[in-house]
Amino acid sequence: SGVAVVLKLAEALAKQKKERPTELARGVVVGLWSGEELGLVGSNFFVENPPMPANMLMAVMNFDMVGRLRENHLILQGVGSSSSWRSMIEKRNVAAGFNLTLQDDPYLPTDSMSFYLKKIPTLNFFTGSHEDYHRPSDDADKLDFEGMGRIAKFAEGIAVDLLKVPA
Repeated sequence: SGVAVVLKLAEALAKQKKERPTELARGVVVGLWSGEELGLVGSNFFVENPPMPANMLMAVMNFDMVGRLRENHLILQGVGSSSSWRSMIEKRNVAAGFNLTLQDDPYLPTDSMSFYLKKIPTLNFFTGSHEDYHRPSDDADKLDFEGMGRIAKFAEGIAVDLLKVPA
């Protein structure tokens, strides 16, 4: 579910950049990591070998298990990693209308941790654990595609706020 949301978000941001090239001051790196369960292998490799100077990475948005939006409840983790997250989240949630749980703790068992340890603010989107996690019963028919689309649209607004800030 996370990969699908990342791809949808990347498509939307590319469209925005094309339509408003001077308004969006920053660029975006889209990354999909492998080896999270083996110790954050892919994201650790990226932060140790970034394709650009590390100081150009201003924030990371991570999407892990976002396919089962239940009761409109979205969990945002790592909010405490930046003093800017809360205001961006609150502003963008006016239109999105999620029942949010904001968790300050940036120490998470997911790829965003690799970035936080390098002092890069992180925001992790999560719809909660479920009984099918890492089981053959975790099938696509159990995904909430509409909810995933809403999460991508919500994240797009936050990303646009980040991209508008002059570098």
